[in-house]
Amino acid sequence: MMIVFIWILAILVTAPWVIFFDLVVVFDDNPHVRLCLDVWPNPISEVLYFVIGNLIFCYILPMVLITMCYILIWIKVWRRSIPTDTQDAQMERMQQKSKVKVVKMLVAVVILFVLSWFPLYLIFARIKLGGPVQKWEEEMFPVVTPLAQWLGASNSCINPILYAFFNKKYRKGFVAIIKSRKCCGRLRYYETIALQSSSTSTRKSWHYNNNHASMTRRSPPVDKNAVSFIFNHTGV
Repeated sequence: MMIVFIWILAILVTAPWVIFFDLVVVFDDNPHVRLCLDVWPNPISEVLYFVIGNLIFCYILPMVLITMCYILIWIKVWRRSIPTDTQDAQMERMQQKSKVKVVKMLVAVVILFVLSWFPLYLIFARIKLGGPVQKWEEEMFPVVTPLAQWLGASNSCINPILYAFFNKKYRKGFVAIIKSRKCCGRLRYYETIALQSSSTSTRKSWHYNNNHASMTRRSPPVDKNAVSFIFNHTGV
């Protein structure tokens, strides 16, 4: 439903381009060369469309939504903890290190989104809201605008690279797919299954000891391999 909503919103936001874009002669000495530019009935409608349709709905609103969602993810991850022996400092360091990695990844995603699209929207804001374009700007914009457009479009493919950089499981899975020489199907990790079984037995043991704490008065046994697997293979 969210994907359908996003597609419909994208079509509605860009629909005015179908109506108000036209081929325009931009060089007086060469009338045969025409560029596809937006031609609006009045300057006010052009400014309103840029501010509301482009700047707010395509840049500021996504930036706010991404930031809010990642803050909620950060809060969820930071509050999460796996039962360990309070005396085991190694397990505590593993948990803290994993949480810090998640926070770094989320911050990197937001910052790269902002920086990737900022040059393009800065150029458009100058053209739409900054008054008459100077001579040196006319010479610069044809060069920097395509680069800014490329930089903004590159943001669409940069997230998987970030996930691979911060996530060991993602990297291992990608390498396993390449080694399998298969583009479809499922890969079975027998080591993963064994560790998952080990972690399941650990959780059961912890619940049992927790319910009988008055009799045992002992910290629950923890399989270090299972805990290591959880933090290395859950996207954290």
